[in-house]
Amino acid sequence: MIFNKHLARGLLAAMVLLLLVGTLIPGAWRNALEASLQAPIPLAKLAHLLIFIAMAFVVRVSDLSWSVPMVLLAALGLGLLTEGLQLVAIGRDANWRDVGIDVLGASLGLVFAQAVRKHQNV
Repeated sequence: MIFNKHLARGLLAAMVLLLLVGTLIPGAWRNALEASLQAPIPLAKLAHLLIFIAMAFVVRVSDLSWSVPMVLLAALGLGLLTEGLQLVAIGRDANWRDVGIDVLGASLGLVFAQAVRKHQNV
């Protein structure tokens, strides 16, 4: 395994904290940040995709022993939580597409983790 339990838990906690903080940023601040960076795609969507890829990867290549269904259910639950939190954030709204992006990210992280695990066993 690439990460021991302690490191994996720490990385996972840091990513969840980053996700929750980002979720509660007021919409005007997020929009201003994206505009200042002149990104060709919405950075919030990309950030969600990448953080869910990373979270799924970490829990699958570590000693945490999360099953694939457990990872996907956790991603769905966390995606629903972040969208629910956006209902109380200033200038933000919930979007079902974002939950899909989160689960897609977790799925990609699982594929990447499987490839790494397979390569380690060769």
